[in-house]
Amino acid sequence: MATIQDVYRRQGTATRVMNLEIKKEIVRQNAVDTGRMRNVSKIVKLKWNDQTDAISFDIDSTFYYKFVEGKPARKWKNATVPRNITEAFTKRDKVVEQIDKLVEVVFEYRIDQQFQ
Repeated sequence: MATIQDVYRRQGTATRVMNLEIKKEIVRQNAVDTGRMRNVSKIVKLKWNDQTDAISFDIDSTFYYKFVEGKPARKWKNATVPRNITEAFTKRDKVVEQIDKLVEVVFEYRIDQQFQ
């Protein structure tokens, strides 16, 4: 039986794991000003819309993040592949696992609310 506290607890856990994974992805892709971007980047709002059960998140990072995102760089595979940090981040195994667990708890909470 899931409560709203379980949903918020899972949301906090997912945010913590996603913060670690975005930092690992920035280091892996060797972004511009990697050290600062790694230290500053974080998931600000992992939102669960209780009306539509949609999950969204916002990334807060340095000013350079928008210039690095989607653009090729000489350091990254000789400028043949653009760096899509956000897209690669959302495909990481731990991120997918955390979103799946969050959705699972949300649906369990919804089912419990229906039968009370």
